[in-house]
Amino acid sequence: MVKIGSPSDYTVQVYPEEWEYDSPADRTLRENIFSLALNLHGLVTFVPAAPAQPPPLAAERPPREDKFTTVAEVRWCELLHSPYSVTPDDARAGTIREVGVPGEPATVFYVTGEQFATFTSELWELAEIASGSNPRVRRNDVLDKRVFQFVEEHILASDRFRLEDAAGLGRSAS
Repeated sequence: MVKIGSPSDYTVQVYPEEWEYDSPADRTLRENIFSLALNLHGLVTFVPAAPAQPPPLAAERPPREDKFTTVAEVRWCELLHSPYSVTPDDARAGTIREVGVPGEPATVFYVTGEQFATFTSELWELAEIASGSNPRVRRNDVLDKRVFQFVEEHILASDRFRLEDAAGLGRSAS
């Protein structure tokens, strides 16, 4: 078997969640939420500011996607279902929090609103070149982006980064 490329120079894909919906209302609920897939695995979700606590239905049993009626429900559901997410909260910036149900934790990395605005701008740029089903953009192509520097320095280097995810990127866990 021939192995092409370096596992450490993995592929990068960026998907704005709002592109997945036809309805203007559904698109609005998911505005500026991005999924970042590394080596074809959806690992990191960028979620605009969510309330400090989940809405009642989102806390334990998020409604089916077609039942979302508020931005807070959508954003909390994204936080709960992404292994790693990034969200702005100036008061919590620089901290990490586990959310979700026991045995299936989701890790949230908090950044400043200013950082998140920069990340959103860069994610839109990356979505234009890195959103196809046949990924051509690689890690080494995006190392100059602040959003990717954050992913590398804070998420992939974190003690919260799981062994199985590290192995999928050709890395050993921290």
